[in-house]
Amino acid sequence: MIALLSHNSIAKPNPVKERTLALSIAKERNIDFLIPINVDGLRPTELDFMTSDLVYIPFKDDWFAGLSALLKKLDSIATPRDESRGRGTISAWLSAEERPKEKKEVIWSNLLPVLEAPSVIKRYEVVPEVDVAAVTPDWPVYWESDTSLWAFGAPETTHSDWLKAESQFDFRGKGASSYIPMKNILSALLRRRLEQLCTSKGLALFEEKSRLYFPDGLLPNNRLQFTRYDGKRISIKAVGLRNFRTISQGEARVETSKYHLSPDFRFFYDLLGNPVFRLRIGVNWTDTDGHPLDDKKAFRRRKMLCKTWWNYEWLSRTMAIAQWLGDGREEITLMKTGSGNFRLSLQPLTFSTDYGIDESEFEPEEAEDERAILEDDEEEEGGDDTRV
Repeated sequence: MIALLSHNSIAKPNPVKERTLALSIAKERNIDFLIPINVDGLRPTELDFMTSDLVYIPFKDDWFAGLSALLKKLDSIATPRDESRGRGTISAWLSAEERPKEKKEVIWSNLLPVLEAPSVIKRYEVVPEVDVAAVTPDWPVYWESDTSLWAFGAPETTHSDWLKAESQFDFRGKGASSYIPMKNILSALLRRRLEQLCTSKGLALFEEKSRLYFPDGLLPNNRLQFTRYDGKRISIKAVGLRNFRTISQGEARVETSKYHLSPDFRFFYDLLGNPVFRLRIGVNWTDTDGHPLDDKKAFRRRKMLCKTWWNYEWLSRTMAIAQWLGDGREEITLMKTGSGNFRLSLQPLTFSTDYGIDESEFEPEEAEDERAILEDDEEEEGGDDTRV
């Protein structure tokens, strides 16, 4: 058994059970059965007591060296292998219809380039008695404490005697690129301004999770109209219905739920140091009356809905939401300040390769069918969810 050890998996119940069983088999048969792989640099002190005595194979810093060490380990314990399948698998892949072709192919991302961003962030002291959110609800700020905050500049109000500028940080200054806390504040301010645009255009907010989503009735027929990557004008659902077959207390029934597309924006610098926003598409679930589903049920239904969403479906939703943000424009100016504007491109970054997949034999995409009944998990009142 090859066990992947990471900060996410080290304490999860199922992986712990699997490692426990593997160690029991190793002890019972007196063989080297469990091979731990350190995926993301866990320190020895972070390992659980079962695996702390084992020699793990590090993969974090050098993937090739890790794979070489793993293959060497497998050879050393005489792991069975089927020599006949290696060449046959490669041959079958090369002869497949979707084999790579020597042709230019565009690779789309979900990254929106920041064309321009303010370079100066200012720190202000605020009179404690003032409710800033009530006085200037559209002013994007980052609170450092109860009486101090960071912003790109003072709010556009005539009365701001409750505000006093203390200091400022200029990203163009020497050594500014390595000042990580200020980058985090910049990220929070830019994201806040982008979320303000979304809510001003009608997106709702799940308050408990601070998650944006398209509410029912915001768009005509709940559909987003957009121009696809091939220039064709189409639409997709921003809000839709799905039927789920469930079993509760031994009784089968069909339950209808409503899904809402949920855009999430994360600011960061790409590998070349360019500022970008990652637009990730989520799905929020409610009942037919608009009440949010509990986390477990929502998670299961998201998996059932999205398991057949491949690259085309995700790219379409990314482009649709990006174009909706700018009302069809290729870029938008979200803010103007004395140290620069906040301009965002609504054209996702693309890359190119000299090889591509021959898709001429692929079947066309099928239209959404909301009448289909999806299988949900069994729900037992007063207990944990179980699988059916």
